[in-house]
Amino acid sequence: MRYFLTVLFAILIFGHLGVFTVCSNTGEVAQSQKNSDPGWSEYEVIDIHAHIGSFRGFDLKTETLLSNIRRFNIRLALISNIDGAHLPGTTLNLDENSANQITLQTVQEYPGLLRALAWARPTDPDGSPANIEPFLRDHGFVGVKLHPEMNQFAADDTLVDGYLELCAKYEVPAVFHCGAVGSNSGPEKIYTAAKRHPTVAVIFYHMGFTGAYQQAISVVKESIVAKDANLYLGTAQADPHFVLAAVKELGADRVLFGTDATYYGQNHYEEYTDFVKLLHENLSESDFAKVMHGNAIKLFRFEFLQ
Repeated sequence: MRYFLTVLFAILIFGHLGVFTVCSNTGEVAQSQKNSDPGWSEYEVIDIHAHIGSFRGFDLKTETLLSNIRRFNIRLALISNIDGAHLPGTTLNLDENSANQITLQTVQEYPGLLRALAWARPTDPDGSPANIEPFLRDHGFVGVKLHPEMNQFAADDTLVDGYLELCAKYEVPAVFHCGAVGSNSGPEKIYTAAKRHPTVAVIFYHMGFTGAYQQAISVVKESIVAKDANLYLGTAQADPHFVLAAVKELGADRVLFGTDATYYGQNHYEEYTDFVKLLHENLSESDFAKVMHGNAIKLFRFEFLQ
């Protein structure tokens, strides 16, 4: 709990109020992309970690996300609705159906730019994998998002099993917020849950948020040796030198580029320019391509982008 409060306090003291809105002109978005600075267009970036919704202290407006995508020519961003977080007064604290319906509407408006992840709330009295299944079965959602800190459950709690069973059924990844060892979202706890569902690709967002990067790398390495889970690391807010270490220790196939857009607001992707440059300069061309888009295409089955 102290870990969660520390992280939440750090979040709340920065930025300004973010409110969910939607841009409406798909044609204008496409034209703006065409006319924008090349950005990262040559890298064909897929950002596996982006948000819509509202979070007090941050600018997570959909128009802010789309503006960032246009400026940097992001090929595709995977969004979940942070208003599914159980943080009354900080988020809208929406139930599973309401939060994911908004995600669905947003993706339907911008299908060329966005794909949807379903936000799960395992601790809700009305939370249920049955609420999530239609989004996977009928609406093309490409994965399930679980946030142990913001929805107050331990990652290894059996409450997550029904959601991971859905991921196995529809062959989509589960993405977990991954924090410090011993916290609700500790890498060792996510690993424990993943071992109960070894066919599911489980991605550690942040690869150990606030500094537990080596511990996250070690857990994934252990799973590879034991062959008892299918674990991957997401790069959002991670130290790029540990990202390079992860590629070296685990292989490029286990690392996916994500940024937690738009955590840094109007200039979100600018904050990652040195990060991306370091990866580009230190990885082989093929490994860099895997991290920036190739692994996402494989895990989320985006064959249409190949």
